[in-house]
Amino acid sequence: MSESKQRIISLTTDFGTQDGYIGIVKAVIIGICPDVRIIDLSHDLPPWNIAAAAWVLGNSFQHFPSGSIHVGVVDPGVGSSRRAVALEAADHIFVGPDNGIFSKLLHTNEVKFAVELTEEQYWRKNLSSTFHARDVFGPVAAHYATGVSLKQLGKEIDIESLLRLPAREIQVRQNRVEGSVAYVDHFGNLITNIKKDMVRESALCQVGKRSIGRIKQTYSSGDLGAPLAFIGSHGYLEIAVSQGRADEKLDAGVNTTIILFEGTGTP
Repeated sequence: MSESKQRIISLTTDFGTQDGYIGIVKAVIIGICPDVRIIDLSHDLPPWNIAAAAWVLGNSFQHFPSGSIHVGVVDPGVGSSRRAVALEAADHIFVGPDNGIFSKLLHTNEVKFAVELTEEQYWRKNLSSTFHARDVFGPVAAHYATGVSLKQLGKEIDIESLLRLPAREIQVRQNRVEGSVAYVDHFGNLITNIKKDMVRESALCQVGKRSIGRIKQTYSSGDLGAPLAFIGSHGYLEIAVSQGRADEKLDAGVNTTIILFEGTGTP
């Protein structure tokens, strides 16, 4: 495989790094496609938290070159009747369980083609009922990287049949935007589902029932230890505490209500 055609496979899991699981998956992939480049997107997602994995995948893949392959495995239903799938979306390929992990792609209508992984010749022999990252998803991604097509990997399925997690609703009124926390990062920052084009610089921000003031520019724009709201690197409204944890300071987490409003008091 030439340098210009070299494939990239990203890995997103809740496996952690102490038990060797990720190293095993990488070894299997390289055994099939020695020239592939493997990038660890995240392995420290909260265990079994499909929504967190969907958020990370859906907000990260755009930074990879077109044609990259993304293996996402947060799979509490491994070994059950849930389907194993591969998708084509926005000039990228996604491989993993059909359990909602690709929800963000599905909600934005970016998925153009999908297959259920049924062709066992592209799996590892002696299939385990508990380690499909090693035995199904990793090998399938590696075979795709060698030139095997999605149609060879399985049978086409209706995109509408793929499992979606419920979309997080945003209510927009004349002087008020109401959303929620979608993800809490490693630093305890609260990343919301409110996009930057919905945010007015003069708006006041309320987290739950607590007002934290007007929108700021950066992490360092507020006082040490005080909460502040600003547009984060993903392009969404983010709540942080300068050199502290916003989730703990504000007793907030995923699904906490976030309100932006114009005015001087509370909404």
